[in-house]
Amino acid sequence: MQSTPARQPRLWSLTLGNFAIGTGVMVVPGMLNELGSALAITPAQVGLLISAFAMTICIGGPFLASLTSAIDRRKLLAGSLALYALMHLASSLVPGFDSLLAARMITAIGAALFTAQAAATAGLMVAPEVRGKAIGMIFLGWSIAAVVGAPLGAWLGAHLGWRPTLALVGVLSALFAAAVWIQIPAGLFVAPMDRAAWRALFANRPLLLTISVTAIQALGMFTVFSYMALLLKDFIGATPGVISLVFLCFGLTGVLGNVLGARFMDRIGPTRVGVIAMSCMLAAILMWPLARGSVATVVALVLLWGMGCFAVNGAQQVRLVAMAPALASASVSLNSSAIYLGQAAGAFLGGVIVTAEGSARLSYYGAAPMAAAILVSLHAAGMAQRQRQGAAGAA
Repeated sequence: MQSTPARQPRLWSLTLGNFAIGTGVMVVPGMLNELGSALAITPAQVGLLISAFAMTICIGGPFLASLTSAIDRRKLLAGSLALYALMHLASSLVPGFDSLLAARMITAIGAALFTAQAAATAGLMVAPEVRGKAIGMIFLGWSIAAVVGAPLGAWLGAHLGWRPTLALVGVLSALFAAAVWIQIPAGLFVAPMDRAAWRALFANRPLLLTISVTAIQALGMFTVFSYMALLLKDFIGATPGVISLVFLCFGLTGVLGNVLGARFMDRIGPTRVGVIAMSCMLAAILMWPLARGSVATVVALVLLWGMGCFAVNGAQQVRLVAMAPALASASVSLNSSAIYLGQAAGAFLGGVIVTAEGSARLSYYGAAPMAAAILVSLHAAGMAQRQRQGAAGAA
């Protein structure tokens, strides 16, 4: 199937949907200080909101991919965004921490469905030769959410409170659910994911190793990023306004990195794009201790970190689809679970470290998994190449 210019705008509703999902995820780290103060909870408990949300997606994603594989993609994507909207509105009305935690876990079901299946749906709508660019542009929504979501959480959380901030995310999600319903054509279905398909996926060692890269790098990322607002307060005495601006800088380079990654994905391959992106993040995390007392150094490192943050996610999705197109629905869903597994583990680990040691050494704990992710990625690429050569020789 050849893609046509007329079909390309339909992908923007998926980009907007990912923007809503990403904003809902990013506002919580941005409001860490405000949530802690308003609900009288510790930073580690705010981190639990992040971990519980992420773990729900991690566990539920693969099961939901199987259970919903027979549903028309337009209905599934619009419905998942509608659920996301409803639960954000409900979260803005809860009486306390326990009910907010429960609401966030239900909200995560919508995110578990949308992000993975948006990428799989994009793969159905464009030709294979432009699939990398298309999926990269879908993930541009997450990058834009980094520009808006975390700064929005920090600024609105400080000036209006956390409840109106969550309600606003709900309203945006509802609007974008309508856009998905209008723009995505009916009659799009992914290949059914039966037991045989799952067995094929779990028998594919290079594919599983590639998915593990996502989890490992997310562990390194969110060990530190989940507590960025606290780090900025401790390292440079940042006010809510300064925290908002730093998150904005992070998001702006996230968009730039995602656009560059999408542009070069089909030229140099998703593996190289992913390694370059993770190297940017590793360099920033390793140098973070140098940022104490220096706003300029903080900004420089955040810009470098943002450059790689969202480009790696798009690269991983494209890599998995290319490795096994018939298993794309399951592998992309499992990869999304891996993102959130790393996020949950990172937020939990970071909370333990902050509680036990404070924030001074937090970056050291994030650097080791990021370096490991690069090594595993290269190993997985080599294994996949040897597998392809073996199959070609057998043929």
